[in-house]
Amino acid sequence: MLPFIAIAKAISLAATAAGTYMSIQGQRSAAKAAEQSAEWNADQARKQAAYEEGIAQENMRRTRENNRRQLARQRATGARSGLQETGAVEAMLVDTSERLQQDVDDIWDKASTRSSQLEGEAMMSIWEGKQAKKASKYAIYGTAAKGIGSMASQLGDFKPGATATDVWSQAETPSTRNYTSTYG
Repeated sequence: MLPFIAIAKAISLAATAAGTYMSIQGQRSAAKAAEQSAEWNADQARKQAAYEEGIAQENMRRTRENNRRQLARQRATGARSGLQETGAVEAMLVDTSERLQQDVDDIWDKASTRSSQLEGEAMMSIWEGKQAKKASKYAIYGTAAKGIGSMASQLGDFKPGATATDVWSQAETPSTRNYTSTYG
């Protein structure tokens, strides 16, 4: 009977060790995947920011061209009417130019705000990846400690010189128990 018990204990220890190892490997893989995902998300946010800045710059260029055309039309209309670009006409052209430039500035303000938001998202993603990796390390340490503790407990229960009757004691069978002393 002893070889069976020793084999069973050895199998139990091996299974505990293998389970602990596999759990640790799974946690490592999850940490690596979380970190890679965070880096990918950060990269995508940065690419999106660059794309939106590029679109904003193109929109600003087009808006400036349209603004120049509008001012040229106003000048041409004033010139056909015989108005000089002085006094009220000049003030109107300056006011129109400033208003049109504000439209260009608003385009860039929106783009730079969005770019800052995306950069913040990228930084947050990287931070989250680092936190996931750190949390995984602690989970790995916990799993290793639990596995070692379980194996130590199993080894503590194993007595190399034990006999079959020590493990499955025959002294306490239902026919030999004293129910009166136990249950009154």
